[in-house]
Amino acid sequence: MTDMEKTQVSSQNQPHERTVDSKALFGDEREITISHREDLYRLSITKLGKLILTK
Repeated sequence: MTDMEKTQVSSQNQPHERTVDSKALFGDEREITISHREDLYRLSITKLGKLILTK
């Protein structure tokens, strides 16, 4: 079995993770607030297009 085949088999055994496109989260905004348990977090898009999560 090649390394590529091992990687494919390994990834198939992992549980599916939900993927959400950032455009669906942000829309036309550059910052959103996320409520997690009793805390609020700010998710921002930087000028360079990176994501930053702050509490």
